[in-house]
Amino acid sequence: MKRFFSRSDNARRDILRANVIVLLFVLAHALVCLFLHDTKVGDGIFLTCLTIGMVFALIKFYGATFDVFLGLAFLACFAGFYIGTEGAGLLERWVPSWGVWINVIVTMITTGLLGTVVILLVHKNWHVAGKQ
Repeated sequence: MKRFFSRSDNARRDILRANVIVLLFVLAHALVCLFLHDTKVGDGIFLTCLTIGMVFALIKFYGATFDVFLGLAFLACFAGFYIGTEGAGLLERWVPSWGVWINVIVTMITTGLLGTVVILLVHKNWHVAGKQ
């Protein structure tokens, strides 16, 4: 399993592996949202931790530095919160009868979008200082 989460010389395979990492976090976000959204505890802190975990996993996969991780994790959490709450509000106006499934769908889309953006930002090694 460890070999799967390490980079290879094949860029296409690395992109596929990174997308599998994102897909695993999309599924985890969906399950947390489904089971904890309407509870007293709520799902906010757990979704935030999962988002940070996803960014960390992608940063480790691509070998980016810790400051890149901090910046992307910070932005991903705020963007995820904003896109998720606004997207859920918008979808709820269109189909109010879906209940918690609105939040699950929007959470999945938001997580996939954030993961894809992180992959696009770090897969070209733009973060490596002195790269020519």
